[in-house]
Amino acid sequence: MALTKVLENGMFDEFTAGELDIWHLTSNVVLSGASGADFSSNLQRWPTLWEKIGTGMTENSGVYTFPSTGKWKCSGKLYATSSGTAYYHGIRALVSTDSGSSYENRGIAYQGATSSEFVDTTVFAYLDVTNTSTFRIKFQYEMHSASTIYGNPSTYLLTFFTFQKFADT
Repeated sequence: MALTKVLENGMFDEFTAGELDIWHLTSNVVLSGASGADFSSNLQRWPTLWEKIGTGMTENSGVYTFPSTGKWKCSGKLYATSSGTAYYHGIRALVSTDSGSSYENRGIAYQGATSSEFVDTTVFAYLDVTNTSTFRIKFQYEMHSASTIYGNPSTYLLTFFTFQKFADT
């Protein structure tokens, strides 16, 4: 879909955008103690009253690849609770530019909570994807104590990930 934007000099320019995709955790992850790992299973494209815009992301074991180059906003929302005092619940966005050989943190969000208190925190990563063959993104959780990360099969979004292209490169 071609969109028109106004440039600083008052001229008009067109760019192709039209990408928005949502993936979510389909079931709870129950952790018996302090833990950190990739969100790598029980993930699916959001199916309820929604249809992806554009081609959509490709997901393989929690690693997402981009359908086109451009400026992307990626986010991950963590919804969790701990069974005891937790000094932190965290979510990270990790990006690879070498086809997944190595990853770097591009966004980190942490929130503390007391026993049975819910955590609702979001991480953002803004990327200029210049090569769809080499760019990857994945999300990790990191919990201080025994916790439950909430997922849902399809009724409403709890822990989820969004990918939005807002401009060409």
